[in-house]
Amino acid sequence: MSPSWPSLYKEKVTQLPKALKAVRRGAKVFLSTGCAEPQYLVQGLLDMADELHDVQLLHFITLGNAPYTDRRFDSRFRHNVFFVGPGTRDAINEGRADYTPVFTSEIPHLFRKGIVPIDVALIQVSPPDSHGFVSLGISVDIVKAAVESARTVIAQVNRAMPRTMGDTFIHISQITHIVEHDHPLMEFRFAALTRTEEQVARNVARLIRDGDTIHVGMGHIPHGVLSFLKDKVDLGIHTEAVSDPFIDLIESGAVTGEKKGLHARRIVCSFCIGTRRIYDYVHENPLFLFLPAEEVYNPLVVARNRNMVSIVSAQEVDLSGQVCSESRGFHFYSGLGGRLDFIRGAAMSEGGRSIVALPSTTEDGSASRIVPYLQEGAGVVATRGDVKYVVTEFGIAYLHGKSIRERAMALINIAHPKFRKELLEEAKKRAYVYPDQILVETETFDYPEEETRAQLKDGRWVTIRPIKPTDEPLLQDFFYSHSNETIYRRYFRAVKAMPHTTAQTLVNLDYRERMAFVATVGEIGLEKIVGVARYAAEKDMPGFVEVAYTIHDDFQGLGLGSILQDKLEDYARRMGFQGVCGYLFQDNLPMLKVFAKKGKYHKERVEGGVLRVWRYFSEPSETGDHRGGEAPEEVRP
Repeated sequence: MSPSWPSLYKEKVTQLPKALKAVRRGAKVFLSTGCAEPQYLVQGLLDMADELHDVQLLHFITLGNAPYTDRRFDSRFRHNVFFVGPGTRDAINEGRADYTPVFTSEIPHLFRKGIVPIDVALIQVSPPDSHGFVSLGISVDIVKAAVESARTVIAQVNRAMPRTMGDTFIHISQITHIVEHDHPLMEFRFAALTRTEEQVARNVARLIRDGDTIHVGMGHIPHGVLSFLKDKVDLGIHTEAVSDPFIDLIESGAVTGEKKGLHARRIVCSFCIGTRRIYDYVHENPLFLFLPAEEVYNPLVVARNRNMVSIVSAQEVDLSGQVCSESRGFHFYSGLGGRLDFIRGAAMSEGGRSIVALPSTTEDGSASRIVPYLQEGAGVVATRGDVKYVVTEFGIAYLHGKSIRERAMALINIAHPKFRKELLEEAKKRAYVYPDQILVETETFDYPEEETRAQLKDGRWVTIRPIKPTDEPLLQDFFYSHSNETIYRRYFRAVKAMPHTTAQTLVNLDYRERMAFVATVGEIGLEKIVGVARYAAEKDMPGFVEVAYTIHDDFQGLGLGSILQDKLEDYARRMGFQGVCGYLFQDNLPMLKVFAKKGKYHKERVEGGVLRVWRYFSEPSETGDHRGGEAPEEVRP
């Protein structure tokens, strides 16, 4: 570049009114994104409103008050946004402003091809360095393309703007007019999570693994997830916007970026929203790589990260898996943004996955956000084929590769309990599920939070959790994996099949009188059942529950039976039962050992070689029962 840039800089410095003369009637004027909006330039534009007519203001995300949308400016300015923010939402839905739905990755192309022409770009930059380059600071996203496409560029040089690293620099020769004005940058704080939203965020965090690269979409729930990831290791970040919560996650040591696959050890982002804390943190910080939207949001670029995880929010999800995040019916609420860009990039990533997070109900709890069908006017942002996980405060539904029946049941299972019965009936009307499908777990029976992890003797880990209505296909697979001997010992006869009518009664429990725990291996959504422990209140022995255990042939002899026994009996005790009983063949020594593990038990012969055995949780001093006996010598505890 020319060594005489200081003189060129001086030539371009001018007063605001003179610079804004470039804005003529009917002009298309671009404003920098979010917290980087040049408020001083915008105020100057408003001050000269009486001289203007039909000026179109183009904006990506508006986070301020957007005074140019006031009714008094209706004949002067027409705002056109690519993403609906709180400051423009009313004006758009009243028809006084415009919304252009487009994927964020494609906006720069619209500028460069003149499909969306820009006459004047109003931007905010840092002071120049010793080589005459200013930094776009906290907003690179679509601003870089706007600068390169606009006929006139007016830059507010503000010493409050940090110099960020990456593709953030433009030479002053690219600027038409420079207006020097120091002013604090706009600040934005995400709302604190409610208790419900906090549980959604916790459930999302369960899906994040060590070494994942994460994208956090716009919204306070996705950004709220960050506070629950501090125990992770070697996380990477490739996201659209960084905010204050990222600092705590980085400083916790959870973020290294070592395993990203693209831009290792760098945090990739496109813009920044937050407070002065994050602005100071990114200033000249080489850890951050601010890149234009056509790179950050490009699904093919996103996919180059290994184990890419996209976390986005939504307005509603229907029972077939369609996601609406852009509108509430005909009422535009946000925008296409980068949701689908990142969802599809994550899908193409090796080990990648996408997560849609939302509370189960509207803010006032009056309506479910898991719905039979999307509202009239609602826009489908992610199709049935795009999403892998949907998460609410009530759990996690895995949809990818699942049938409509499986999807509907999974989504009903994470809906608010008070809406599940209604959703099931709607699913039946649409033939989404079996006509005779039952769902005991409604508003009366809440799924108990009893999930634990356990290590087997061979070092493998299993998840122990209560059975769910959505486990029906898993339970059927588990049954059909049994050997004939296992089936005979469990059911006392040669059972050939486990049809839907049988299976659904085994997974729909009231979690008190009838309970079951399963042992699973595999990640959430792709589990395989390897053990089942269940009980039912024993009618012939009040206060007792009949227990039964079934272990997959490949997992026998590894201590899984004892683990399930401990979990089931502890739960039964907390439910107020006095003891357990069971039926088994007298030569079933492995199960006798499991039963005898806890100490003295009683037994009686029922018929043939079948025994009924029982044990009190706390043995009465005087039972009055002379039918029992000590454990056989070979199975004494």
